Amino acid sequence: MSAAPPRTPQGAKRVVICDYNTLLQSVTALLRMSGYAVFQAYDGEAASDLCRYMPEIDLLVLNTEGSGVNTPQLVEDVRRAHPGLPVLHIGARPIPGMPADVENLQDTFGVNDLLDTVRSLVGEGQ
Repeated sequence: MSAAPPRTPQGAKRVVICDYNTLLQSVTALLRMSGYAVFQAYDGEAASDLCRYMPEIDLLVLNTEGSGVNTPQLVEDVRRAHPGLPVLHIGARPIPGMPADVENLQDTFGVNDLLDTVRSLVGEGQ
């Protein structure tokens, strides 16, 4: 990666969104409007790279409709660089083989559901 690190608002929590689909575009917009510094990767491999090269990540968000990567393996790979990183999966049901501490949010979530879950995972008060 040769680009300079992304600039973020002072003190903003840094969230990486894995993949580029309609649902995650909405999540990205909601989180940005709520003051989070959100970086959206176009697929699982790009998300892994982004997490590996960014020094401070507060949350990884992914979706069942991934781009052909093994999602539980992606979480393991990212956590090698960021041990204990909170992960939010958004989908109809949890993905088999996912680490037990990965939070699952139904893909029919409301705005408050999403924001409450994200705040909880990044350790922010409500």
